[in-house]
Amino acid sequence: MFFQKKIVLSFLCFVQVILAQDPIRGVVQDAETGVPIIGVNILLIGTETGTVTDTEGSFVLAISVDIEPALRLSHIAYNTVEVMIDSSYTGIIQLEPAVIEGQEIEVVGVKSKTEMDVASSIDMLDIAEIEIQGARDLGSALRRVSSVKMDYSSSGKQTISIRGSNATDVAVFLDGVRLNDANTGVAFFSTIDLNALEQIQVIKGGNSSLFGSGAIGGVLNMESKTAQKNSLYLNSGAGQTYDDDMDLSLGATAVLGPAGIGGRYTAKARAFGGRTTTTSLFANAFGGLDLRSGRLDMRWFQLNKNLEFPSGSVDSGDSLSILSVNYRGDILGTSGWKFLAGLKDWSLNQDFFSSLNEYLSDHSRNIHISKLINWWDFEGTVQYEAEYQTFDGDKSYFNINGDPTVHHIADMERNTDALAFVTRWSADADHPNIDFINWELSYRMDQIETFQNEHYEFPLLVTEGQPIIYDVPQSRELKHVSSKRLGIHLEGRGEKTWYSIFVNQGNNQRLPTLADLFRFSNTETDSLLDSLLSSEYLNTTELNLQLRISNPQTELPIDEVSLGLDVFMNGYTDKIAYRVFEGTPAIPFNEPVAEIRGVEAMVGLRMLSDRFLLSTSATFLDISSPLVFPNKPEYRLVFTSELNLDWLVLSMDHVNEGEQYFFIPGIGEGLRKPRENANLNVTLRKRLLGLDWSLSYTWRNILSKDELDWTLEESLRRGFNYFEKYREIVNLKVEL
Repeated sequence: MFFQKKIVLSFLCFVQVILAQDPIRGVVQDAETGVPIIGVNILLIGTETGTVTDTEGSFVLAISVDIEPALRLSHIAYNTVEVMIDSSYTGIIQLEPAVIEGQEIEVVGVKSKTEMDVASSIDMLDIAEIEIQGARDLGSALRRVSSVKMDYSSSGKQTISIRGSNATDVAVFLDGVRLNDANTGVAFFSTIDLNALEQIQVIKGGNSSLFGSGAIGGVLNMESKTAQKNSLYLNSGAGQTYDDDMDLSLGATAVLGPAGIGGRYTAKARAFGGRTTTTSLFANAFGGLDLRSGRLDMRWFQLNKNLEFPSGSVDSGDSLSILSVNYRGDILGTSGWKFLAGLKDWSLNQDFFSSLNEYLSDHSRNIHISKLINWWDFEGTVQYEAEYQTFDGDKSYFNINGDPTVHHIADMERNTDALAFVTRWSADADHPNIDFINWELSYRMDQIETFQNEHYEFPLLVTEGQPIIYDVPQSRELKHVSSKRLGIHLEGRGEKTWYSIFVNQGNNQRLPTLADLFRFSNTETDSLLDSLLSSEYLNTTELNLQLRISNPQTELPIDEVSLGLDVFMNGYTDKIAYRVFEGTPAIPFNEPVAEIRGVEAMVGLRMLSDRFLLSTSATFLDISSPLVFPNKPEYRLVFTSELNLDWLVLSMDHVNEGEQYFFIPGIGEGLRKPRENANLNVTLRKRLLGLDWSLSYTWRNILSKDELDWTLEESLRRGFNYFEKYREIVNLKVEL
């Protein structure tokens, strides 16, 4: 209750302050496409007051001095401009792309400086582009990203691996709220509606100080849509062949003056080859308000899904609710502030083959405050976070006769306070082909206080006429978790080239998850051993090179050539992994030393005035222990092509994965042979009767056609993923 009051009081204080300012508001767009531009640096000329555009290209800048206001807008990929704020100012500012003999320069690896370390490998996915590729879920949307591997369960759950990491190592955020559940530390997102999202960022590497502990494998950061225009929306899709499914999504937005509201509703149903059936209901609502000194947004998400076996042997239902309030703008006459208050409630209730009945719940409340700082040649971000999290678990085990054998109750309370800063020093290289050199130093400190309780009952074990009851002594643990990193970023351009080079080195760590600590085992000894798990530590080094060449002198009509190379090394101490002994559940343990070394390479071509795109990427991993990092291929090759004629879009991708050790609890383990698969999509787009129509037909996993009749055992023996079957999908989208 105290924590909730603190959030409310803090938020009210912020609102009271920001309402008192008299700001300049506007939106920065690409002059050619009209698309909002993220991360534009805006300076009030004659002062040190400045800000950065947000994910919608919006900015708010308070005027605290008596001058005739004029703004200087700069961005790496666009020409710098100066704008007078007078009677002709409309609030919309358009920037012309920086030109190298008529070609556009793209920013790679850099997002808004208010939210991200500069020297990072980042893939930014636009949902509008993903839709024309036939993607209907996050798994298919991320299929093309190098060094990203999606894993699927029999119930259709999707988890993510980045650069060979385990799913527990990847932090997943939706509008600033962490989705990883408290029990396993894993985020399942197969049922999240893509239509509700605006952008997806994949941040590779585990040393980002702004995202903290638990992100040692990378970050998946999702941003939802906001109300930018009046619209009505309908999307319907159906899949057939092996996995039958269908979904229907409805949505609407309305904008009136400075305020905008909207919402979407999606219903999904999917049968996984007759083995399991999943249904889900996804709803989200959002509202935004342009204040005199900033932007205030509120978003609400509700997800309810259910999993059933046709035999009725499994009945599982879970619910996820997220509420976030986000403010970006000026506070106390200074710019560059961000304030976030988030609430998450998750619960799971399931019966599993009459042998397990469980109820789990996870509740968290968090606040996030950050400030962008500019001082001479230095800039940076100072960030404070606080989170209060509770977890409750109740599990009952039964024998083959249906008699209760173990009743296990566990609960945890975790309080986290974190302070982080990122400092950058920009230096002029005094060279015509070097635009800037950035030195970066970041540090983060987390104070994590954990309270744990466990209670065991053994109904079949009776002493003196009473069942055995065992209470694990209550524990309190206070840990200080730190991370740091040092990086250098060099960027520049020549007559026909643009290049970027960065190197970073840092460390991070991850605490054991609740599933690691509360394994709900059948013995007292196992539970006590679990409590001895140590936190795992990561040391990482990364070198990234990128090059773009416009209009190369070739016989082919090539507009641009893109080259990329990334070399990384991740060293782990006390890495948490699982092993299985005959007749026992999976048991966690600390691997003293583990290592993943990797190389990523990319080649891309833009041809025929950007109508035809070709790209190929290759990821090679050297993993010290497959037992510690299971289900990771030694290499992954991705080839993509796309022909975009506006009214017609043809796209294809082909994925080839090398040999890998697989470990699937309850199914088996072994070596999976190299495998390959491909997707093909055709999309027709037309504006008709005042509506935007889009019709697509997708052939997924084309090379798996001959697997349709394979048994699970045969599938594993031949080295294919049992759940990635051939499917044909048709999708219709209509929008006003």
